[in-house]
Amino acid sequence: MKNIIKVIILSSGILFSCGGSKKTSQFDESLNNGKISESLIFSATEIKKNISKDITTENKFHYGNAVYKPSINTVQLHPLRFEIGNPILHLSLKDSLLLSFDDLSNIPQDYAYTLIHCNADWTPSDLVESEYLEGFFNEPITDYQFSFNTIQNYIHYQTTIPSANLKPTLSGNYLLIVFPENQKHQPILSQRMMILDEKISIKGSVKRATNLDYRNYKHEIDFVINHSGYEIDNPFVDIMPVITQNYRWDNTITGLQAVFVKDSKIIYDHEEENLFDGGNEYRFFEIQSLRYLSERLASISFESDTNRVVLRTDKARSFQRYSGLVKDINGKRLIRKQESSRHAIEADYTLVSFTLPYEHEVSHGNLYVFGQISNYVFPESHRMTYNKEKRYYEANIYLKQGYYNYEYVLKKFDGENLNRFIEGSHYQTDNDYHIYIYHRQTGESYDRLIGIQKLTSKDLL
Repeated sequence: MKNIIKVIILSSGILFSCGGSKKTSQFDESLNNGKISESLIFSATEIKKNISKDITTENKFHYGNAVYKPSINTVQLHPLRFEIGNPILHLSLKDSLLLSFDDLSNIPQDYAYTLIHCNADWTPSDLVESEYLEGFFNEPITDYQFSFNTIQNYIHYQTTIPSANLKPTLSGNYLLIVFPENQKHQPILSQRMMILDEKISIKGSVKRATNLDYRNYKHEIDFVINHSGYEIDNPFVDIMPVITQNYRWDNTITGLQAVFVKDSKIIYDHEEENLFDGGNEYRFFEIQSLRYLSERLASISFESDTNRVVLRTDKARSFQRYSGLVKDINGKRLIRKQESSRHAIEADYTLVSFTLPYEHEVSHGNLYVFGQISNYVFPESHRMTYNKEKRYYEANIYLKQGYYNYEYVLKKFDGENLNRFIEGSHYQTDNDYHIYIYHRQTGESYDRLIGIQKLTSKDLL
């Protein structure tokens, strides 16, 4: 993975280009005899509608990653100088997170942010702000820049967390919300983050499922907590483990009970409750430059004052053997423009078209383009629609230049989210897993985050 990231980073900053300079190219790999489907051609009005799909009256505030204002795009929250890192701070260290986002309205706004303390299950805790924040309860976002040399005008906002005026004092889950100053109850976006106060050690492992029925396509996560020197009154009640796969929060494993306790060790060694689908390696494309066709691009064009990219036609992989030829960054993205070193304000936006052949429309759910490309949620703008005439699913998503991982996830009407429906599932897939350990001490009204362990399923036998 490190080599992939190095190649991506080193490829940037080579050339300088004017924003209006474009080359139109065509790769003969569409479903319609080498021609782009007419359904992929948009007017300027339709493009604006596409950008605004996310924010409707159905998007009510919730304690997760979300965008509530139509013009907000490319929201990122990560450790300073590590773009694909998890949004985690350490209570005892002086580390920082970088929040950034673009406002495509191109009208400067006075934004501010605050933090809301949450329980292990991401419901708001019973704490009041003065119990977990030091200093002010709101912090203005004063660092912004206008885009430069881009077709799509935007304003790039960023800020570091914590600040000198707003510092969280307790560990646990936090929801960061951004809002117009003096309008806290009208957020424009929200992002999850965590603060760790490390009190325990975790020794975990990823292996093929013990149950033979699942052995070829599921991963089993076992772990042991060692809390020597840290008091836990009732490990069966007070400890709440949460396991995530590839930075997703929609398919977490929660509610695990310890199998047994021995001295200062708490053992979690299940065979059913701790299984994840192995899934498949993520698909990818890169649009760091709009001057030439990279590996996964079928065409680049400039129409109706908008950059357009059509990706090569994808295929369902549910019945294919595991390949592993392409190594991914497990669903993440990197914002990059090859002809510039100031990616944040010189990377342009382009309408990216996805196509996935399928013989019939799925009746029990909707397909989404998923990953950090969708902020790990299921916005309307990333939902695919079925073209009955052409017999394929399609989506058109407005994205900032860079390198992207993605996969197709079926969001079933009954609430289950499945990537194996299109992508298949294999035990060989290289996934990242995080084990989060929360502790509710006797008499306290909040959940502490006392340990985190990162695991990988690489090279399973």
